[in-house]
Amino acid sequence: MESPAYCGYFCDGCPVYQAGTHADEAAKEALARRYTTFAQPLSAEDIFCEGCKAQPDRLAVFCRGCVIRACAVKKGLPHCGACESYPCDYLKKHIPPDSASRIWLDQHREKP
Repeated sequence: MESPAYCGYFCDGCPVYQAGTHADEAAKEALARRYTTFAQPLSAEDIFCEGCKAQPDRLAVFCRGCVIRACAVKKGLPHCGACESYPCDYLKKHIPPDSASRIWLDQHREKP
């Protein structure tokens, strides 16, 4: 994966992304069991994702409502580091400053 998700996370490290891109049916079934909740039952068919920058119907079901993704898409940004409000309060609350994601965003900060 050349560029990360809007939040700086590299999706190729995600087990759902990996299982989907490698068509690993056993992994997809195990992940469906792991991530199933009463409110959101999942099957192996639900375990696919083409990464955060894919079209909404190609995202993992639990990534479709991502606030960070929605914000970046609305603003037309390649990633949060390109935002004039970076780092916003939401990002500060949900992505620790010492995480690989925040470090990547800091390194690729685009000054307005």
